[in-house]
Amino acid sequence: MEMTAGGQRLFADILDELCLRPGDRPRYTNVELAERIRLDGGEITHTYISQLRRGDKDNPTCRTIEGLANALGVHPACFVGGRAHLHEGERPAWRRGALRHLFSTVYPADRGPFSPEEVASRISGGPYGSISANYIRELLAGTSDNPRLKHILGLAEAFGAAPAYFFDDELAARVDEQLETRLAMDKLGVNTVILRTAEQPPPPGVRNKILLALVRALHPGVAAEDAIKRVLEPGVADDETR
Repeated sequence: MEMTAGGQRLFADILDELCLRPGDRPRYTNVELAERIRLDGGEITHTYISQLRRGDKDNPTCRTIEGLANALGVHPACFVGGRAHLHEGERPAWRRGALRHLFSTVYPADRGPFSPEEVASRISGGPYGSISANYIRELLAGTSDNPRLKHILGLAEAFGAAPAYFFDDELAARVDEQLETRLAMDKLGVNTVILRTAEQPPPPGVRNKILLALVRALHPGVAAEDAIKRVLEPGVADDETR
């Protein structure tokens, strides 16, 4: 199985396999697939589908990916390493707010968000070709919403995200929760405490006081405080009150 320079399975291999082994029906011909896309309101020629399956063309637009996925009855995320199964009634598409969310939540703790110029530079130095800062601004503003495959892969790599994040609401909900938790921990300095204690663990008594102080700050109340005391070493409550 061939892979792209960035470790992704080749689009051509995925598309060809979906056409040859579509599940509970005979294989799709390029002409039939093009007609299904046309009936769904899209416009992709059978010649272009053939070129994509052979790998002669390897950078389809987001609309093309969505059109192929709809016609094949799979999730568009499957073309970028995500799930193929569709939930009942689901009709996924490019998530317009996904890139804005990555910009607003993924950046080092000691600085602010990345600029479009910084992200463009990171992508252009990688395996997916170049992208301009102005085009990234258009994607952020929603004035452009049909990026090509290599732009999608490059943006995902620049932020350390799975490319499927741009298509899959279910995956995005889990990722966003993790990102928001990490961002909140950064702002509160919790991650700094974790790193410092890993490098130089404090004495048990000090460590327990830190835990209790965090519990009081984040979840004030006797019940929460008593619960954390019960899972710590014996004698913690006495030590903490000295």
